[in-house]
Amino acid sequence: MAKLKDIAERLGVSISTVSRAISGDRTRPVSEETKRRVLDAARELGYPLQGGPAHAAGADRVQLACILPGGLMGHHPYFTAVLEGFHRKLEELGQPPALMRASEELREPGRLASMLEESGTRGVLALSWYDSRLYGQLAAAGVPIVGVSLNDESIFGVPIVDCDRLAAARLAVRHLQERGHARIGFVGGPAFDRTLERDERYIGYKFAMLEADRHPDPRWIVNSEWIIEKSYSETLDMLRRLGPAERPSAIFCASDSLAIPAMRAVIDSGLRIPEDIAFVGMDNIEFAQYTSPPLTSVHVPREEIGAAACTFLLDYAQGEHHGARKLLLPCELIVRESSGAAPGGADAEAAVKSVENGAERAAESLAERAVEKGAEKAVE
Repeated sequence: MAKLKDIAERLGVSISTVSRAISGDRTRPVSEETKRRVLDAARELGYPLQGGPAHAAGADRVQLACILPGGLMGHHPYFTAVLEGFHRKLEELGQPPALMRASEELREPGRLASMLEESGTRGVLALSWYDSRLYGQLAAAGVPIVGVSLNDESIFGVPIVDCDRLAAARLAVRHLQERGHARIGFVGGPAFDRTLERDERYIGYKFAMLEADRHPDPRWIVNSEWIIEKSYSETLDMLRRLGPAERPSAIFCASDSLAIPAMRAVIDSGLRIPEDIAFVGMDNIEFAQYTSPPLTSVHVPREEIGAAACTFLLDYAQGEHHGARKLLLPCELIVRESSGAAPGGADAEAAVKSVENGAERAAESLAERAVEKGAEKAVE
């Protein structure tokens, strides 16, 4: 069955434009010509329009909306895949396409209320977006929210679907430790409260280091603020300031999008990957396998996250669930050439020994986390 993405590619427009044309979005209507082209392409490709066989008569049709920062609405190596999974699940269930809104435009007075009233939106997917005032307006209107990439524990009362980022970061760092690395740096960005210390990937990095009896050197930490240019410039600055015995022998990056410019900084410093500095990224985006050398990365099931978030949100919108739930999907380490073994010597041997000594403590901590998750599920 054709997808919104197929129609968008056929016409050279965005998925958001296709969604607005098919759903008849009155709050941000497309031109009549664009609507005609979209509907014609949908019929040619076999996309199930309203009234078609995929839309069973009498079915409870639920209008949902996706709200995300405007910078993520174009092609994005991570969030585009999440949205594809979300839209595909809607299509499979015979539901209308979700509205797409940039969070910035909804901050204007009255815009959110207007969208809810005119579109009849019954549920919102909050994609890497948090605004306490607008969340409060949605709650007052009885519109449920499901969040993706909202793993900041300071956000209470919102059901979450995501990967276990803390466990994923531990997995990445322990892989480097098992390859003999003791001096492991971190390149990442802050959580929603603008502090690096609240980000789960940074927390997982610190846990893994402490479990191996290693204290991260603050000089190895790069807060890029999720800006690609800063990942490059700040990593380059760190490497210029630190000598061979001071700099990290490996770096864990909180996303592949930050890892790629950080790797470039290493090369531009005259160093080699992985001989001088090894790398592990996170997300396993398509580009990761094409870096030089190919980037080891933690695979995040992005489309599955989007599909699960869709099911979650429909359940809440149809009144089938009450109270907050949290669903964390497992991740998998994809080992490639960038995470080579540390240079031999006492430092590498000490790293391996520290990992072995910390294994029992790590298992106990993970068990406690599993118990917490089990308690959450029991509440469900």
